[in-house]
Amino acid sequence: MKIKIGILNSKGGCGKTTIAINLSVAISHQMIKTVLIDADPNQGALFWFKKRNKNHLSNYLKVTSLNKLKKIKNFECLIYDCPANMKDKKVKDIISQCNYLIIPIQASIFDQTATNLFLELINKLSRIRKGKTDLVFVINKYKNRAQLFKKLDVFLLSKKIKPLCKFSDRMAYQLLAEEGKSIFDVNHKSIYDLKNEWVNLLEFLRVK
Repeated sequence: MKIKIGILNSKGGCGKTTIAINLSVAISHQMIKTVLIDADPNQGALFWFKKRNKNHLSNYLKVTSLNKLKKIKNFECLIYDCPANMKDKKVKDIISQCNYLIIPIQASIFDQTATNLFLELINKLSRIRKGKTDLVFVINKYKNRAQLFKKLDVFLLSKKIKPLCKFSDRMAYQLLAEEGKSIFDVNHKSIYDLKNEWVNLLEFLRVK
């Protein structure tokens, strides 16, 4: 079965691209032919992949733009790094194809407001109402003792949202991305705890 996954939120800067590139590498390392579609106008994933190609780290993984998707025929897992504009027709088209939507949330009041609006919009889509697409919420840039995250827990509880994962706020993500890498390219003790934070998501997507 071909799996299609969208990384989506109407709030910019919530870490969609960071999650998209790390997830795509994690899946491709399972020898699953994975294509990451950079649908974001900033094209951060494409920029990252150009650096990755220079380091010869591209086995089982391709990254391309949305307008070149028709040329991609041979894949087992398709991952969309979506733009923030939920009213964009191409975003709705992407949602209509996906088995899973991964929704990153951060702790700021702006993220909570955006998530409220996002939920209102997405729950109007027939595919979501019919349960054909699984919504997967993850907390991004998590800080264990920060008061903001306690408030976020209260907010999520009020929306009956149970996040599947919490991804820590660690500089390793940015430093590795600058080299065209992800945390799943590195075997180092300092990265093990970060990789463990992804286990629930990979198991849920049945691609561990």
